Amino acid sequence: MTTLEHSIVMGGSMAGLLAAAALAPHSARVTIVDRDPLPVDGPEAFAPRRGVPQGGTVHRLLALGEARMEELLPGLREELLAAGAVPRAAREADTVLDEATPNEGAPAAADGPLGTGESAAAPGIDEPGTLWLTRPVLEGVVRRRVLALPGVEAVQGAVGGLLTSDVKRTVTGVQLRGGEVGELHGDLVVDAAGRSSRAATWVEGPGFERPRTLGTRVHVAYTSQRLRLREGAMPEGAESLGQPATGNNPFTIDLEPCGADEHILSIAGTARHQPPTDLEGLLDMVALLPERETADALNSALEGAEPVGEPSVAKAAGAHRQLWEETTDGPAGLVHIGDSAAMFTPLYGQGMTMAAVGAVALRDTLTRDGADGLAARFPRLLGALLDRAWEITTSRDAQIPGAEMLVDGAVVEELPVPGSLIGAASGE
Repeated sequence: MTTLEHSIVMGGSMAGLLAAAALAPHSARVTIVDRDPLPVDGPEAFAPRRGVPQGGTVHRLLALGEARMEELLPGLREELLAAGAVPRAAREADTVLDEATPNEGAPAAADGPLGTGESAAAPGIDEPGTLWLTRPVLEGVVRRRVLALPGVEAVQGAVGGLLTSDVKRTVTGVQLRGGEVGELHGDLVVDAAGRSSRAATWVEGPGFERPRTLGTRVHVAYTSQRLRLREGAMPEGAESLGQPATGNNPFTIDLEPCGADEHILSIAGTARHQPPTDLEGLLDMVALLPERETADALNSALEGAEPVGEPSVAKAAGAHRQLWEETTDGPAGLVHIGDSAAMFTPLYGQGMTMAAVGAVALRDTLTRDGADGLAARFPRLLGALLDRAWEITTSRDAQIPGAEMLVDGAVVEELPVPGSLIGAASGE
């Protein structure tokens, strides 16, 4: 059922691509706007993008995220496996989102595990679990599928502002700068620009309410090096090796498969502990691990490894959430999804999963209720879906030494009880 003439998606990363897939059945035309080119053919389609600094790490696709992506793009799992994704059995800590439910009294979600507590399995998935792969491969396959959908196109350029009408009560498009300069007009704008989004500032211009924010500050820093291990380097029966952070060691070390018979060695530090940014330094850190059994296994696996490319370095301050669901005076024609609604600390692998959950919710609410009043309805629905994952992230962040909890950018004097940030912001 087509209910929209032209939908505009700000941002062409995973949240934007999945939002476009969700909109395609309901909009005659969908335009994705991103600063980077979005190729679908050749080596460039699977190359790292400037706008994805964390693209050099192994990415974990949780069972719930895989299920929701499969709903939007049937057959995606098989395409990802063909492109080099490595299937893994879900670890207990990874499946917590499969049991998540909205807060009691919140709007009912669309059918699925977040709304009903049912299994995360979706049509086309026989083995709920996890996929490990590189971000360029994941985005490349998803981008190719999405841009092949009828009516979906990509435009290169940066969004410089929102267009409004009806005495500035309705968003009617976006202003572009760089790339294809000009204006794009549409009847729905989806903000999937993530950390680069300025929508909260732009809505203040016409006099709308700026959303309150919650956040954590744990200062995560990653260094990742892609490697080609010698044959038989991994212990028998092991696909991966790792050492979690401990009270005396702020670094997490992982050696994980990433496809193409290659592995990625990643070391992540928190609380401003920066891992080495060169391969020699990474190997030295592995050699000094206090847990000798793990150190010996990693050192043995890494012996004679050949580097593929240069190390990749990325940083993240922590989690950040904009409470669009609390605003009572927002413009029509504008909704927010992915990191533009809630940015999760990357240590826990929840970001892409919740982007997929949000995209399916967007599709389902358009199917059920149409586009009228979407900007007022969707934030409350999405907020309810985000709450459980947000609680998990902030609870874990609070356990990191030196972690800070933020409300509207200000540090809370006393750390809230884990998972109580939402109550702190809403005055509960």
